[in-house]
Amino acid sequence: MNHRHACTKAFFPLILITAAVVGSAATARPVELMPADRLAKFQKAMPPVADPDLNDIMSSDDTVWYDKFSIIPGYQDSFGDNVILPIGMRPNTIDSNLIDLAVPGGHADIFFNKGQFHFPFGRTGGLDFSSNTFVIDFWKLPRSGGKILPVAWTKWEPNQYTHRYEWIFPVGTVFGEVLFLVDGADYYCFEIRTRTRYLKGWTVDVFRPFKTATDLAQALERKRKQKTSWETNSQIEALITHLRKPDTLTSAKLEATHFAKSFAKVDGATDALPEVKDSSIFKELLRFTVFDSVKGVPWKQSSRYTTFAPSSMGEFGIVPKKYEGSMFEVSETFCNRCHMDAGRPFKDYYPKIQAYGELWGEDDVFSWHPFEANDFVDSAGKVKNFNNDNRNFRQDFVKAGIIEKYDSKKHSSTFYERLNRSWKNYKH
Repeated sequence: MNHRHACTKAFFPLILITAAVVGSAATARPVELMPADRLAKFQKAMPPVADPDLNDIMSSDDTVWYDKFSIIPGYQDSFGDNVILPIGMRPNTIDSNLIDLAVPGGHADIFFNKGQFHFPFGRTGGLDFSSNTFVIDFWKLPRSGGKILPVAWTKWEPNQYTHRYEWIFPVGTVFGEVLFLVDGADYYCFEIRTRTRYLKGWTVDVFRPFKTATDLAQALERKRKQKTSWETNSQIEALITHLRKPDTLTSAKLEATHFAKSFAKVDGATDALPEVKDSSIFKELLRFTVFDSVKGVPWKQSSRYTTFAPSSMGEFGIVPKKYEGSMFEVSETFCNRCHMDAGRPFKDYYPKIQAYGELWGEDDVFSWHPFEANDFVDSAGKVKNFNNDNRNFRQDFVKAGIIEKYDSKKHSSTFYERLNRSWKNYKH
């Protein structure tokens, strides 16, 4: 199977996690990005988590939650002089003709579809072919001496045609993604991912309800005894049999057809779980099973193959249909394949597209930026103020003191260091 597109112990009950987050006063967080009712909907669907550090983060008043509607995905176009050649922020939903008029076919080289970059920079890793999913993000800045350490920004201007904002997250910053399966109006978390900043990079972790195929098989055997319809379900029986067999793995490849410099082909394997049409047993397991770290733990191994997560043939399983997490080893090295190129200029991949900026993100994080959405994108996803530099810092970030201009006397090298990437000192 050749896939051409794709790119966190102590037990705390669910109600404690939910109450700790939803019950926080609106004024307690540094900023509130998601409307309270919308955030509450997701928090009610959070699973119990075994890891005490992750529990603390998810229940902290310092943790800020957002999604693609509260930080609008966008990228910087830093090539130009803001006189003849425009510079600024561009939404990922930019109209194709704004690129194609000058570079025919340029939009298709960069974007898989409107609003989504080609793999490996489009969606959360593993979800490129899964439709019934939604992701929310969380972000927590560290404290020093009781005060929150801000994001520090600089401006990279090596010549008259390069004007890019860069930023550095302080050591101890945590970013996370909560991955949900969606069934109508209901959300079921199947995975939580975290990235934690240290001085020269990021450590990663992933949390799931079942570390291995054997763990899921045992859970299904226990759970099905609670209902006659589950106990007599032949599809559940077939799934348990599948989970206990090591020879169910099939070879698979994961590679990029675009942005090829950023993602070497992965030769791996997948474990496609057979469909169970009665999804109620999965909903119970996802809602109430304690999530724990799976870092360093393969999902299943055979004499020939290793896989790191299951996939699914059914529309609603323990993971989404066509989930490709099986190919993603939970390690810093693997995650750096993509994240280290956040903000890399398009011209490194496509010389003809030099005039249209850089990949979304900065400091190895894609989903976050500090700019006012209303200044660069309208409600229909079209770019605003295209001919003028529309990169203005969010005033809620500024007023909260969570973003500041970098000052070496103020922002200690103990906490702030620009990441060394081979492409970073570029000039347009």
